[in-house]
Amino acid sequence: MKKILFLLVVLTLTSVKAQNQYSLNNLPSSLTKRSNSVIRSHDIHLEINDYDDIYINEDKVITVLNKNGMSSVDLYAHYDKSTKIKNLKVTVYNAFGQEIKKFKERDFTDVSAVANFSLYQDDRVKYLEYTPVSYPITIRFEKELKSNNTAFIQSFNPYTNYYQSVQKSTFKINNNAGVELRSFENDFVDETVTKTLTSKSHHYEVNNLPAIPREAYSSSLSSFTPKIRFALSKFKLEGETGEFNSWKDFGYWQYQHLLSGQDELPESTIAKVHELTGGLTSTAQKARAIYNYVQDQMRYISVQIGLGGWKPISAEEVDEKKYGDCKGLTNYTKALLSAAGIESNYCVVNAGTEITDIEQEFPSMQGNHVILNIPNEEGSDIWLECTSQDIPFNFLGTFTDDRQVFAVTASGGEIMKTPSFTEEDNHQFTKAEIKINQKLIKASVEIITQGSQYDNRYHLEGKNPSEIEKHYQSYWDNLKELKLNSYAFDNDKPKISFTEKVDVQIDNYIKIYGNDLILDVNPFNKFQISLPKYDERKTPFSVERGFVDEDEFIFDLSQLSLNVDLEDVELNTRFGTYKLNFQVVKNKLIVKRYFKLKKK
Repeated sequence: MKKILFLLVVLTLTSVKAQNQYSLNNLPSSLTKRSNSVIRSHDIHLEINDYDDIYINEDKVITVLNKNGMSSVDLYAHYDKSTKIKNLKVTVYNAFGQEIKKFKERDFTDVSAVANFSLYQDDRVKYLEYTPVSYPITIRFEKELKSNNTAFIQSFNPYTNYYQSVQKSTFKINNNAGVELRSFENDFVDETVTKTLTSKSHHYEVNNLPAIPREAYSSSLSSFTPKIRFALSKFKLEGETGEFNSWKDFGYWQYQHLLSGQDELPESTIAKVHELTGGLTSTAQKARAIYNYVQDQMRYISVQIGLGGWKPISAEEVDEKKYGDCKGLTNYTKALLSAAGIESNYCVVNAGTEITDIEQEFPSMQGNHVILNIPNEEGSDIWLECTSQDIPFNFLGTFTDDRQVFAVTASGGEIMKTPSFTEEDNHQFTKAEIKINQKLIKASVEIITQGSQYDNRYHLEGKNPSEIEKHYQSYWDNLKELKLNSYAFDNDKPKISFTEKVDVQIDNYIKIYGNDLILDVNPFNKFQISLPKYDERKTPFSVERGFVDEDEFIFDLSQLSLNVDLEDVELNTRFGTYKLNFQVVKNKLIVKRYFKLKKK
């Protein structure tokens, strides 16, 4: 009887200990401060058995403190013919660490990673939809994968989200393949990461990393938090074996094994290329005609470079299906250009509005998107984004601008740089003719944008009336009683310039105090951003793209008298320039404003 009682006590204590393990009470306040979620533990173990055999075991426990923290849970797993799922399991605990829900692999939804497109029928994803009844909760996600693709080895980057702290994160690689495992640490690893390294094992650990808030003008997390990359010198990718230690060798391998032979086109399409370019003389003219053809004829399907393999589908298949992902459409455009006698370079890029370079010092599988470069002896190189049906020729927007990319050529690989915008390139000019009638104003507004500002605006051309109404209500949210009377757009693609002509009425814009009127002289281009005063800033300050705004607002004062002296304003700082100028000409008040924010 004593033995039974002792056993029950042990089992009870074990149960309590397991429950307390994930209790919110066990979290230090330093980890919940400014946090939407806390990684209680994140253990990644990679077992490299051979150059074509890798096993991945990932065990992640995350406490979600509020609704905003759910976006960082990521309950999914991708698989294909080369990568198999061995186990998926999710366990949910309440705030006291008590288990309240359990899910197994059969509870996950299994769907095509690219629904309704036969080109990628082997690429699938299993995901779990779970919405908590209340917060906080703790979710444990266990995932095991086995893959024959070893060209891409998972990186160790313990910080993956703003407003997420890390109690403990470990990363271990056992290399039993007899192949060199290369690694590359960024400048922030030594500050926080504990390392244990042997000839066959790499072990890394971090503990008690506080959450990083997303402050105004923060740069990307990856630019100032620890990250370690890995690569095998010999690997398997899409059934092809490769070996490399330099970008040149890697580019040559990719060209020979992933691109070569994928550029065959039907004779009818080659004849179409000759028809399109027959009367043209310059490289730019021919490339523009081919690019316009691709935009008119092909549709883009969204597949990141890690899905659908790294090998593009053949140009012939894209030609037949009339759609493709970034790899397929870029390779197809490259094939069309080749048929016209124009050489081009297939370039892998880290795409995104935050500028991220390919890491030049570490030749390896990197990037999530593909674009096309055309060397041009007649002028600057031509760059093409082949996935968009409306972006102008030779224009890279904020998705791929100003960053290092990896170009794959027949003679090998090289690092290239995409074009960047100067502050003057990113120009917006706003002009408004404004009539005042008691408390309301009526205005005809013209906005002309270029550069990155063009990239932000030209999409309006394809919006429906309700979306356009919503846009201007948001853009001019300082105008509380705005009525949109009419609008018209002119998208000048050759000049990469977008013009908006908008007629509006704003009620109660004028404030009346006795016989005086209070008039805000800048109704149509408020630059407003919350800049709180930080006791101690936690993140580097960064302005990735500067810009210039010029405004001219002309107020009709024919029914009013101006009884105040207006003084011009000019400010010049290391961050930019601001000028405000006033003129009164024949009962008209002309307000000119110049604002330049410098890239930092």
